[in-house]
Amino acid sequence: MTYRDLDIRLLRELQINARRSNRQLADALGVAASTVGARIRDLEKRGAIRGYRALLDYGELGLGLVAVTRIKARGDALPRIVKSLTEHPSLTHVYEITGEFDVLVIGRFANETEMNREIKSMLSLPGIEGTNTSVVLDAPKESLDVELRPE
Repeated sequence: MTYRDLDIRLLRELQINARRSNRQLADALGVAASTVGARIRDLEKRGAIRGYRALLDYGELGLGLVAVTRIKARGDALPRIVKSLTEHPSLTHVYEITGEFDVLVIGRFANETEMNREIKSMLSLPGIEGTNTSVVLDAPKESLDVELRPE
């Protein structure tokens, strides 16, 4: 799926601040506000924009402990394990991966006790053959945004 240069520029502006009005975005891009509205509707319809949310400071909200767990799963159990993990409220990311482990999860926790309880809950899932958990000491970069470039 290709995106026009204007779409990429618009998406960059929305990554910076999605609360701006169409008129403000239009001024930044040098186009009409109606053009911005039409492009946003098209990007939403195509699935390039899936929603809008506040960027939260989880440390400020008491969820500053981050753990990364790699999970080795029995092959036939993998779909069930992944489904269960996606429903885990403390996990922010669930990835199926290649290599020695099959799944990588990232979770946010209030403290070590909560983290320990949640990780033990994950480990109790049938079909998990092994895990490796690391606690994040520092996060020099933490962003969901990727630099967008025209094709």
